[in-house]
Amino acid sequence: MKNWPLRWKVALYSAWLALAATVGGAVTTWFVLHYAKIAAFDRRLTTDAQEFFRDVEHFEGGGATNRRVFREIFVPLSLRKHLVEVTDASGTVLYLSPRLRQPFPRDGIKKFHNHQIDGQNIRLAEFSENGLTLRAGDDLKAINQTGHDILLAMLGAIPTVLLVTLVGSTWVASKAIAPVEEIRQAAKIITAQRLDQRLPVPPTNDEIAGLIDVINTTFERLQRSFEQSARFSADASHHLKTPIAVLRAGVEEIVADVDCSESTQARAEGLLHRILDLSSVVDNLLLLSRADAGRLEVSKAEFDLSEVLEGVLDDAVTLAEPLDLKVEADVPKHLLLKADRTFVAIIVQNLVENAVKYNTPGGRIRVEARAVNGAVEITIGNTGDGIPKNRTGQLFERFYRVCGGERVPGHGLGLSTARELARAHGGDVELVHSDGRWTEMRLRLPQVA
Repeated sequence: MKNWPLRWKVALYSAWLALAATVGGAVTTWFVLHYAKIAAFDRRLTTDAQEFFRDVEHFEGGGATNRRVFREIFVPLSLRKHLVEVTDASGTVLYLSPRLRQPFPRDGIKKFHNHQIDGQNIRLAEFSENGLTLRAGDDLKAINQTGHDILLAMLGAIPTVLLVTLVGSTWVASKAIAPVEEIRQAAKIITAQRLDQRLPVPPTNDEIAGLIDVINTTFERLQRSFEQSARFSADASHHLKTPIAVLRAGVEEIVADVDCSESTQARAEGLLHRILDLSSVVDNLLLLSRADAGRLEVSKAEFDLSEVLEGVLDDAVTLAEPLDLKVEADVPKHLLLKADRTFVAIIVQNLVENAVKYNTPGGRIRVEARAVNGAVEITIGNTGDGIPKNRTGQLFERFYRVCGGERVPGHGLGLSTARELARAHGGDVELVHSDGRWTEMRLRLPQVA
């Protein structure tokens, strides 16, 4: 139930609450009415007993002088419908109700109480005055039946109460949650490229409006922080390009200078490799900062993807040679794609370089490409140690590396750059499979955008 929509949760909780309230109310009402009817029964019987003794007291000659009159006169009509027994001071029965087969048991209890007689639950009491004792009572079946009917009627109303509560609470929840749904729809359009958007504040002074104010304030702080970070990355990358280019040109002159000693040229070549790595980092940071700021310009044009992959595979063979890697390819000819050719080359180059760097000596790399349902899928697989499952979630984070050190050069920007460029085309890069023997990445791009 935790995955249900909020409106259904509210409706269900309300229905359960209504059910508990109805059952609790039914039981409470039953007890109140039941004991109220018993109290009324006790009061009526007490009144009838008082009338009986009053009639006996005022009868000419007195009740003690003529026992036969108890059968006809002294017992009030209202009392005759109950179970009645009249005895004198010696305990002799003067009158016994026709419904009463035998005298009441002598339990010594005078106040109203319940007693089992012939399998019936009888409520009775004993009244004494002027040498006469009146025992009167009646079966509680009628009272219990009334309470039973009331309880059944109230319990029978539960389905109606539940239905009305469920429908009504669903409607109320929909009305109450409508602003939340509007917030959700408005928040969906707020992305890293549209952080200037804000949630609409409803014209109400309630908790929802207060929540939106807090969220909008958070978005403002996030926008400022994001813009500062993107501006710093862009500015730093931009300002580093010129000195790096100058440094590269100078080192390349040393490498090309025939007058320099072999040791000097060897050190210069080492420096040149480092400069190229640094230049690659700067280029990646510049691309990522543009993507973050939404200023990544994608120049789409139709081209043959097989030509781009052929160039990347040639580089892969060169890179794989020191590790004795076998490069396999399954790329159809004339695989047309409408995208930014330069960016697609960067994406594939980054993925292939990773396949080389994280491989094992004597292993292999396989690149496949095919058209699938209006898109182009490129898979790059390689042998190697694989990626631990607990690290796959961080694989595309910037500057994150599954394994580092001098053995595997890099800076942790290749995959994040590849994914950003792919998403700028409406595609994506994802990890398909990785274990201790084979790792496979997949690039998917719309064939016609």
